[in-house]
Formats: sequence, structure tokens, C-alpha cells
Amino acid sequence: MSGSAEVSVPEHIRPDQIYPFDIYQDPRLLRDVHLGYREMAQEAPEIFYTPKNGGHWLVTSYDLVEKVVRDAANFSNREIEIPKTESPFVAIPINLDPPEHTPYRRMLMKHFTPRVIARLEDAMQEWSERLIAKVQDDGRCDFAAALGAVYPVTIFMEMAGLPLDRYLEFRQIVTEFFSHIPAARRIELQGRIFGELETVFRARMENPQDDLFTKLVAEEIDGRALNMDELLSIGFLLFVAGLDTVANAMTFGFHFLAQRPDIQDRLRENPADIPEFIDEMMRRFPVTNGVRMIRKDMEFAGANLRAGEMIVAPMTLAGLDPKRNPEPEKFDIDRKKRQHISFSTGPHLCLGHWLAKAEMRIFIAEFLSRIPRFSLAEGWCPTWRAGVVMALEDLEIEWSVNSQ
Repeated sequence: MSGSAEVSVPEHIRPDQIYPFDIYQDPRLLRDVHLGYREMAQEAPEIFYTPKNGGHWLVTSYDLVEKVVRDAANFSNREIEIPKTESPFVAIPINLDPPEHTPYRRMLMKHFTPRVIARLEDAMQEWSERLIAKVQDDGRCDFAAALGAVYPVTIFMEMAGLPLDRYLEFRQIVTEFFSHIPAARRIELQGRIFGELETVFRARMENPQDDLFTKLVAEEIDGRALNMDELLSIGFLLFVAGLDTVANAMTFGFHFLAQRPDIQDRLRENPADIPEFIDEMMRRFPVTNGVRMIRKDMEFAGANLRAGEMIVAPMTLAGLDPKRNPEPEKFDIDRKKRQHISFSTGPHLCLGHWLAKAEMRIFIAEFLSRIPRFSLAEGWCPTWRAGVVMALEDLEIEWSVNSQ
């Protein structure tokens, strides 16, 4: 089945609950991936079925998004792609449901605690300085390629123990994996990633290093060592998340900053505001959308769901729900009682959220201390990637070198 395949609407779905919407190619998303969701939600039902991309449900309010991503008893993580890939590859723990996933998550959490992340901050600072210095005197760069991706991906690859000289190759694999491709190609890429990871894990078994993958080789679950299938499944999840999500978040954030010199100035003068800026950035510009498979026939929010059907819970629409965040389209660092679930919530809260926040905090502070007011480059137009994991594919910015 191709990624854009349209299906016949099942008989159990009422006509008033049908709303054709393509999470990959809807024109509103390709104009602005976040505001496109907001525009759609203002006219679509709170829960609807779209026949696009193999057919699936979608919810549009904070309350329903949260219910879907929290309720593992009714909404399973076993399949998290639209359309279904029915892939033989499993990503642990994200493709597992409680209680099966719990021991794996508990084991992984200790490698991503604030204390562990704090020990990486010197490396984050060093990479920030090194990469920004490369473009500082140019007065212009493609932020997405030169900084937004290289910085967090390099930090993750170094942390995990992946070969840095293969950055471009690995990054291209992951960006294609999250793009609008047929299920068969996505499975093919999964197999390639598993193959690369097996090489790394076997090397760590023979020659341990001071890196995350070596630590995983030494880990245990329920008193036994992880087997190779488990290592590959865990490594796959870390690989695809570590090589894409923070890169996208940073590019979204700098796209916004390039249009707001007032906020640039505020953060330069008050670096202590950067964490609040990041939290508002994540509310306003999420990267991922929750996808679940319905586990049993049930009524949910007035809709009759059937076992095996898919449902999408867009994180963007949670943060842009005016019932939770008044004037949701407004970017407000001082927003009171900000509510979002851009790092997900419940049993599948993002393992790397402390890492992501630290990376962004250090990089933003360093960039603003070295680069004067910057703006979108004249003539540049955004190219958005919609779908399950969203991105801005390039970001041309410019600044005056002489004003430094």
C-alpha cells in the first residue's frame, strides 16, 4: 500500500464523522505544518475518520489527544505508523504496552536522568562553540543543515558510540524514514538500520567503550542479559529519535526567532528566560504526533471505534487548544499555566526530554551570544515535512557580520 492510498469508509462510521484529511500532503500543512493543523481543527469534528493513508481516526482537542496517548489499555503502541506498516521490526519500549514495556523503560530511564545529562553539558557547550564558529563570519547559513541537525545529532551519536564520520549517511536514512514513503520502503530502511546497529553492538561486546551502547550491552532485564533482538530493538528507537527529533525542534524554534528580533534581544539580555522560551516553543511548535492502534471495539467520544483501526492524536492540537491555552497561536514566554504534551505523556513520555531541553538551552544561549540579530534570508521560502514526525527541511537565515 502506498502512503497516500485512500480506502472506502467502513459502514460503522457515520457520515458526519468523515473528514478527508491527509496528514502528509494536506495543502494547509504544507503552508505551515502547525497552523495548518489549527486551521483544520477549527472546521473538522472533534473526532473524525479520514479515508486517506489507509484510513484512520484523528482527534483534535487537548482532552482527547491526552486520553489516546495515556490509555494503553485501549490504544496500543504496537503499530505507530500511518498507514500501518505491519513491520516485523519492533522498537523497544515504544512499540510495547504496559506492563510488558515497563521493565525496559525503567532500565533505559537511568541513562537519561538529569544527573546523567548534566555530565554531557561540557560536550554540548564545546560542540555549540565549534559549530557556530564555522558559520559566524559568513553572515548566512542554512540553519537546518549547518547547525540544527549537526549539533544534536552529533551529541547523540557521540553519546551512543556511533561513528561520527557516518553522520551524513545515518542522517539521510532517518530523514527518509520519516518522510512520505511507501510502507515497504520504510520496512526496508528499518532493516538497514538494524543491520548497522548489530555491527555496533557486536563491536561493543568484543571491545567495550565508554558509551551508551556499551552500557546497554551490560544491562539486564529481570535478572538476565539483554539478547541481541532486544538490543537492536532498543537501539533502533534511540537511533531514529536521536537523529531527527531535536534537530526538528531546534529548526522550528529558530525559524520563529528569526522573525522576532524582540525575543532574540530579550533572551540575549536575560538568558535565564531561555528555559521558558523552550517550553513555549515546544507548546507552539511540536515535532511529533501520537499514533495508536485501537485494541478493541469501543465507543469513544461519540464514535464507534473498531479493533485494529488506527488513530492519530496530534500533539500540535493539544498545545493549540484554546480551552487549555488562551490565544493559542500567540507565542508568549510569560504564558501562565501553559499546557502541552509535546514530549507525549503517560507511560510513553519521551525518554530523552531532559537531554533535548539541555541541548537546546545551551545552544540557544551560545548562538545568541555570538550572532547578532538575525532574520530569514531574503527570498527564502519554507518547505515543510508533515506526517508523524514533522520538520522544516531547510532554514536560510542571515545576519550582519560587521555589526558584531
